[in-house]
Amino acid sequence: MNATIESPAPSVLTDEKIIAALKRGGPLTIEEMSSMPEMSWVRVFSSVDRLSRIGVVSLRKIGLAYQVVYNKTMLSQPIVFPKTIG
Repeated sequence: MNATIESPAPSVLTDEKIIAALKRGGPLTIEEMSSMPEMSWVRVFSSVDRLSRIGVVSLRKIGLAYQVVYNKTMLSQPIVFPKTIG
């Protein structure tokens, strides 16, 4: 019997990287996060959109930019990522 281990989808990995960066460094802009290794503006934007819809992060307007803030109240709740179709 051979077991196949599938790697997580790129969107889940991006979500995890963003959550880890926000926990470690506090609020960050999308531009700051998109400069991280293996990240792009599109991947970060999509992930922030997904995470904000489920309440894990929120956006805060600072001048002309937006900061992404990790919602610490979510610490005691498991993060459930919505299933994607396709």
